[in-house]
Amino acid sequence: MKDISQRFAEAVIKWRFLFIALSVSLTLFFLFCLRNLSVQTKLGDLTPQKHPYMEVQKKLMYVFGGLNQVSIALVVKEGDVFNKDTLDKVVRITRKLYLLDGVNPGRIVSLAARKIKNTRAYEDGFEVKRLMRHTPDTAAEMERLKQNIIRNPMFYGSLVSKDFKATQIMVDFEPEVTSRRIFEELEEIIDAERNRNTDIYIAGRPILEGWMDHYLPKMGWIFLATGLIMALLLYLAFRSKRGIILPILSATMATIWGLGAVTLLGYRMDPATILAPFFIFALGISHSVQFVKRYYEAMKTDPMDKKKAAQETLSHLFVPALVSLVTDGIGFISLFIVPLAMIKSMALASGIGVLSIFFTTVTFLPPVFSCLSRPKRLEVEREEMPNILDRFLTRIASLIHTPTLRWTTFGIFLLLALIGLAGTSRLVVGDNEPGSATLYPDSPYNKAERIINNKFMMGTNPYFVMVEGKGEEALINSEVLREMESLQSYLIKHIPEAGYALSLADYIKGLNMVMFAGNPNYFKIPDKDGTIAEYLFLYSISGFPGDFDPVVSPNFQYANIKVDFKDHKSDTIKKTIFYTREWIEKFHRVSSVDFLYAGGVMGTLGAVNEIIEEILPMSILQVAFLVFICVAIAYGSIVGGLILLVPLLFNVLFVFGIMGLSGISLTIETLPVAALSIGRGVDYSIYVVTRIREELNAHQDRTLEEATLSALVTSGKAVFFTGATIAIGALAWVFSDIRLQARLGLTLGFLTCLNVLGSLILLPLFLRMFNPAFIYKNRILKDDGVSVKEGEVTGTVEEQRETL
Repeated sequence: MKDISQRFAEAVIKWRFLFIALSVSLTLFFLFCLRNLSVQTKLGDLTPQKHPYMEVQKKLMYVFGGLNQVSIALVVKEGDVFNKDTLDKVVRITRKLYLLDGVNPGRIVSLAARKIKNTRAYEDGFEVKRLMRHTPDTAAEMERLKQNIIRNPMFYGSLVSKDFKATQIMVDFEPEVTSRRIFEELEEIIDAERNRNTDIYIAGRPILEGWMDHYLPKMGWIFLATGLIMALLLYLAFRSKRGIILPILSATMATIWGLGAVTLLGYRMDPATILAPFFIFALGISHSVQFVKRYYEAMKTDPMDKKKAAQETLSHLFVPALVSLVTDGIGFISLFIVPLAMIKSMALASGIGVLSIFFTTVTFLPPVFSCLSRPKRLEVEREEMPNILDRFLTRIASLIHTPTLRWTTFGIFLLLALIGLAGTSRLVVGDNEPGSATLYPDSPYNKAERIINNKFMMGTNPYFVMVEGKGEEALINSEVLREMESLQSYLIKHIPEAGYALSLADYIKGLNMVMFAGNPNYFKIPDKDGTIAEYLFLYSISGFPGDFDPVVSPNFQYANIKVDFKDHKSDTIKKTIFYTREWIEKFHRVSSVDFLYAGGVMGTLGAVNEIIEEILPMSILQVAFLVFICVAIAYGSIVGGLILLVPLLFNVLFVFGIMGLSGISLTIETLPVAALSIGRGVDYSIYVVTRIREELNAHQDRTLEEATLSALVTSGKAVFFTGATIAIGALAWVFSDIRLQARLGLTLGFLTCLNVLGSLILLPLFLRMFNPAFIYKNRILKDDGVSVKEGEVTGTVEEQRETL
């Protein structure tokens, strides 16, 4: 491997202008591709399209249209909603909703919606009129409207709150409409209607994604602040122009490659995955600092030969850089198996960006070093001058090699691992709090969702069960309708978070009650199928065609049951799916229909949660195995691969543990940190262990203690500066308006600190405890004039010397 490294370094420096031109040309090409980069949220990108729940969702959308629900609540401060000003607002908003592109007109629900009817019975049938075509002009008409709502259990509590202080409008959109468009158009409509006495709140999955799009401009400023913080820390580390400009240039080029490749392959970014460029940039800085630090060290040895110094830098760092980049890339690329377009775009951007660091750092910086003028002697001496960090790293080395302190340190790491294990047991897949954990509790979106869920029986998280008949008119059957009613009641009874349920069964019960003069005792399903068919026929005579389209197909073969939930917490989703399945197994007896689940927001998020639970453990094991193989091949040692897995496993365990203890759930938005913890678990460790091997092989009489100290004050010093740069830069994200990004920034900073501690303390600790033979590769062991190369005897160094 050493000969390969030397030959590769010689070739790169020999053809340095070609490698520089190649890197610059590809950067310009990918920069050109960025003109088509799209940063927006599309609801289809958030769902695993081939999951069984999504197959049901597709059937529902095919029969009933788009089901991406948005809830709008008008809340009055004084009086109640039964006043001309408030109801005029309802009429205007409802009319504007019908004109929006991508709206599902059959699923617009409000007091003024076309399909919301008031039904009265007379001798020859039903009188069906729109509940509120225009705002009532007189007090008598207003009171009549109020009484019509109170008498109808499908309106009272769902469209108008029990205290009459709020009214609700609901609208569904087709899946191809972007969240940004939905958010902007609805905000424009409701902004015109707000006044001193009327607050308007809006919630729903498209609105949540729209708010994340809304915060994008501020995210750009945070990116800029992060870059400036990193530049300042690089200045403090190197105090030279090349020590600042070259790492930033290299990292920026890698970021451009990653984003350009995503655009070229037809993927898009969204606010949830916009942190991918920061991950690439941070990793680019990390590897570049190692090269700059090693170059200064080489120039100190031979200050007159910059080509030799650049070649020596590349020769020594080729293997650790290559292995580190491969393991970094594996962590992100592994997420490509997640069947979500959003995660695939993030995996591609990060994976390709990380792998491109090989060309923007490994084969770019050394040629640039060889072309630039030699650094001034003062610049080199200033960078290599011992400082407080050297003394700190020296203390760490003594900590590892003093028996009492060594075992104390080991005990501390073991305790942290146990804490991580305890926290991991509390890790939740899916949201674990009401509203959206993506935004702060006091954000406009979460405030809106709380108010809507508190005011109305209908929640903001719809759940659909599809009733599929085996022939036309299969649903004009009292037994089928009773089963639909039974399932609704079963879910509401067993799940406290369930709010309002609606299906064809409720419409039939309502018609039956109207036929008996509005007597609530007759709000039930008739016993005879013929009675049900007669009700539907009589309604169709005076009703509007398609009035029942939101709940049943025109041929009465397909229907849906909708249950609105107050939250979409992981536990609520699991209970919903569990009790649906349980009811089907215990109580479904009618053979002419099937009940299919799970649709709506609850089903979609349930599918996502199940995908994460299924894929993540497998992904961790696969990545750990691939990292082990890479390290074992690079060092020619299975023991080496196993020892370097220790920091990786510790990082994964502790990161997941901290997420569990701090209440950060594992969602599609937090998967990037999980991938980063897996891939970067051995990143810094590879540089440190490689330097320890170099010190032992370059100085035949040097002990492991001395080699460790030398490695820590050279490569370890670069690791410390890199970790500090990334960790402090990540902390800038705590100022994001998106709570998720603030948490990810804190987690990334904490993860980086763990990586640094693992490479500077935990790894040397294990090397000292087990003293593996692979770190002495190619070293000549001498005893009384006898020379033996490592590999001719086996075991630890002490055992080898004993054999000699």
